Order: sequence, then C-alpha cells, then structure tokens
Amino acid sequence: MPGGPGAAGRPLVGQGREAEILEWGDGTVLRLLRSPRDTARVRQEDAALRAAAAGGVQVPAVYGTTTMDGRPGLIMERVDGPDLITLMGRRPWTVPRAARSVGTTQARMHQVVAPPQLPSLHETVRFKIGAATDLPPRLAAFALATLDELPGGDRLCHGDFHPGNVLLGRDGPAVIDWTDAARGDPAADLARTRLLLNAGAVPEHMPALIRRLQAFGRGTFYRRYLRAYEELLPIDTELVDRWQTVRAADRVFEDIPEERSTLLEILERSATERA
Repeated sequence: MPGGPGAAGRPLVGQGREAEILEWGDGTVLRLLRSPRDTARVRQEDAALRAAAAGGVQVPAVYGTTTMDGRPGLIMERVDGPDLITLMGRRPWTVPRAARSVGTTQARMHQVVAPPQLPSLHETVRFKIGAATDLPPRLAAFALATLDELPGGDRLCHGDFHPGNVLLGRDGPAVIDWTDAARGDPAADLARTRLLLNAGAVPEHMPALIRRLQAFGRGTFYRRYLRAYEELLPIDTELVDRWQTVRAADRVFEDIPEERSTLLEILERSATERA
C-alpha cells in the first residue's frame, strides 16, 4: 500500500502489475520495474518520455536511470495527483472532462514522431502473439495473418494508454507508464485503448464505484474521448476494428485471467466474420 515499505526500505508511493513507485527525494520518485530482465524497457521508457515531452505531451520529467536490488528503474518527477480512474470514481460528474482530456492527450501523442530507440509496434505485437501460450494456434495464426495486412507507422504509441495512466497533476494531466511505448500506427494504439476500456480488468484493490466505470468504455466516456481525439486527428474506424483483433491476441500474452474469455470471444467473432 502507498506509504508502506518498498524496495530497500524506501517508502512506497504506488504500484502496479509491472512496477513499484518509490520515494526518491527532492520531488522525485523511482519507478522500479519488478523484473531484473527489463533493463531495455527502462531505456525505451526514458526515450519515449523525452520524445513525448519534446512533442508537447505533458509527462513527468526524467532525471536518469538506476538499478536497485538488481531491478532497473527510472528516476522521474513526482506528480502528486489522482489518476483519472480514481478521480472519476470519487467525482462522477468529472467523466466528460476526463474523457476529453484523455482523447486530446492521445491525439497530441500521435502527432509525435517516435524516436528510433523505440521498438516497432509490429515486431512487439508479433512476438507477444507468438509467445501467448493461452492463445489457440488457430486464433494465433489468424491474428498474425491480420497483422501482416496492417500498416506500419512512425508515430509515438504509448502501448497501454487508458485513464489509469493519466495523473491529474498541478500542471494538468500527465501521462505515465511508458514501458510498452513503440513506433507504429496510431490506429493500433487507439485499438488498444478501446480494448482496455471495454475488456480491461480493473485491479481488485480499486473500490466498487471505480470498477463500475468500465461501463463508460461503451458509453459516455468512450464517446466523448473519441470526439476529443477527432478534433485533432481523423480516425479510420475500420482500421481500428482490424487492429483490435490483433491487439486482443497480444493482450492474451499478458495472462490476466479475468480478461481471457472476453479476448478469445473477440478473436473468435472476428475470425468468423472474416471466414
């Protein structure tokens, strides 16, 4: 829990599936990944954050990388403020404003050319689909064939963009958790966000009111989010639909039991429609 002990006895500010956020000092935190094998991902997150900031996307400032207990981490500015899921749970009347903020922020991100240090989104997705042990071979083959038909791209894609990864700081919304950032097609990133809004599992520690906000993925939140995005960039809905098939397959790799049946249903339905 926040305030409790983290790695090396440092106070824990927050945590997620992949990382702990620890107090570091002088208005900074350490985002410490859980796996010692994630050194490359920390370097990629560093590059993505710097590119996003240079492109006008509000993100925490980056001060360097380090290692603690064999685990790689990124030292960054501390943003004191709730994430937008928590904010909407506490203040449901803020849903329209939060949705607009998420849509505008993602569109600005997709106007940024990704740095060369980031991996190709196509390559990352292809690896995850191939390594997803819970994905039936028939559906994996279908997803890979669909991927082969989809365009590449050079835009900055967050890879895990949803309201829980946007903090409302003193200077406005700040986007965090860039370890899955890649170079790719914005439609692929939009498809991932839609998938998370509709099928993503909310962590069990979240209050029931916040958990119910998943419904906004198909309602008020999603409509207003798309409207705000389209004020800055066009959306090819058919392309996003095709990417969602692929993103459902690569999401299976992340092995979240609460989501598996929904993801496989999306894939089955898409495979049947394309048959």
